[in-house]
Amino acid sequence: MAVIDTPTVLSRPVAASEPKKIVPIKWWAGFGVIAIAIQAYAFFDWIFLSGNFNATDPGPDPIPTNISVGIWAFQAIGLTCGIVGLYYFFIRPWRKKIPLGLDSYMVAGLYLVFWQDPILNYFQNWATYNAGVYDFGSWASSIPGWLAPNSHNMSAPLFFLLPVYGIIAFTFSSLVALTMKRARARYPEMGNLGIVSIGFAVCSVIVFIVETIFLRFGLYAYPGAIRSLSLWSGKYYQYPLYEWMTFTAAWTAWGSMIYFRNDKGESMAERGLEELRTKTDKKLNWLRFLAVTGMINVAFFMVYNLPLQPFALHADPWPDEILESRSYMLNEMCGPGTDFACSGPNIPVPREGGWYVDLEGNLVKPETALVEGADEAATGVLVEDDEASE
Repeated sequence: MAVIDTPTVLSRPVAASEPKKIVPIKWWAGFGVIAIAIQAYAFFDWIFLSGNFNATDPGPDPIPTNISVGIWAFQAIGLTCGIVGLYYFFIRPWRKKIPLGLDSYMVAGLYLVFWQDPILNYFQNWATYNAGVYDFGSWASSIPGWLAPNSHNMSAPLFFLLPVYGIIAFTFSSLVALTMKRARARYPEMGNLGIVSIGFAVCSVIVFIVETIFLRFGLYAYPGAIRSLSLWSGKYYQYPLYEWMTFTAAWTAWGSMIYFRNDKGESMAERGLEELRTKTDKKLNWLRFLAVTGMINVAFFMVYNLPLQPFALHADPWPDEILESRSYMLNEMCGPGTDFACSGPNIPVPREGGWYVDLEGNLVKPETALVEGADEAATGVLVEDDEASE
């Protein structure tokens, strides 16, 4: 009987599969896509669908000459800075065929964070702009999930906001980064927390000076600020200390992005770029742009807009001088000229399309009922209160 020998097949050892590494640049690029998508939706809805793309009425009160000159000067300076910055960071490199660096990506990302500017009013209106600026209202009410009523009337000065968030914010953030660099050279043994703290301290001085000038010239105001936590409380230029600290934190975060680079000049948002070798240079450039934009937007939301929401919900009454003689700071959001009482400790927080308190202190139901049966419940409470007061 023949015996057939079968060859022995030696199995190769199966290499253990390596866990997938988290590539930071991909995550930050994802946040960048989300931020751009939200603002694209908000702007499209605001301009083409909402019917709110209109200039805000400054009201009957005249704007003082010094304030009017100041706000137009700020807009002119802002527009000039924006044009110069556009040329220096984008057109010039393109013409000379110079690859864009982190500075250009930072400026682009900062331009694409200005859409978050009105989010401090997300739950309740407490900050306004001067309606004497060149504006078309605001995209605020078109941001998904927006709750505060009449926020589309916030007179957003586009010629001022775009350069402030793009060129001016980059300039001051760069100063913060330079401060950190010099602090590192002076104190080489100091840890990163200490370096950032020094940058924060210097940045706080810059922000205080800049915002104080803007507030004094009436470019914008924080009428609903908590007075016990504000400088010059009760004035149209009152300055909430918590806004000062959060805005300083935002500029410090952006300055940290510029300062903390690796040996290849990549920011924290661009880490992991070297692992994407299969990508073309063009795709990598887009990925870097999206990642930097994503980190800028996340930083601004986390250290500025989100921390301000609890303070907004505890807003104090608006200053009398704004309600009585500075209608151009009301933005048709509340107070004289509207049916809405401005925020305060005794005013329930209204919602877009919901019940609100009018200027006489009455609880008013809008034409569209929110909850079936709510009329009777609310009316009963008001009647009982009236009978109790009698």
